[in-house]
Amino acid sequence: MPATELDRVERRLLIHLLEHHGQQVRFEASPWVTEFGIVRRFSDVSADALRRALRSLEMGRLIYRRTQYVVGYSEPKQVYSLTPSGHRAAVEVHEVPTATGEPPTPLVAPPIPPAPDDPVAPSNAADASDPPPTNGSTEPTV
Repeated sequence: MPATELDRVERRLLIHLLEHHGQQVRFEASPWVTEFGIVRRFSDVSADALRRALRSLEMGRLIYRRTQYVVGYSEPKQVYSLTPSGHRAAVEVHEVPTATGEPPTPLVAPPIPPAPDDPVAPSNAADASDPPPTNGSTEPTV
């Protein structure tokens, strides 16, 4: 099934599974790849529409379902994973610009840059020219 034939919910599910693809370790999967986690994540979509989309993706062999232990649960649960063709379709869907012309969102959040030094706020770093504390304490005061 080409990525262009997928509806909006199916595309969102593929991207969601792609984002959580690396979090599935050998013995425990992320709770976000269970049906319950997917329904919680897409609270703006009806549960029936999500189940139909999951079934459609599974029938199209873009995703598969297996029983696996999940972080936070004591018994195994059904989890969804991308097939190799589903992974390619998810990457293809993710790389297509949105309808507004914005670039696609990155799969991994970029690192947060350090805040620029505020010239008004005092610095917490001790300067070599600072005199030692006069109260005899060796701990810096903040």
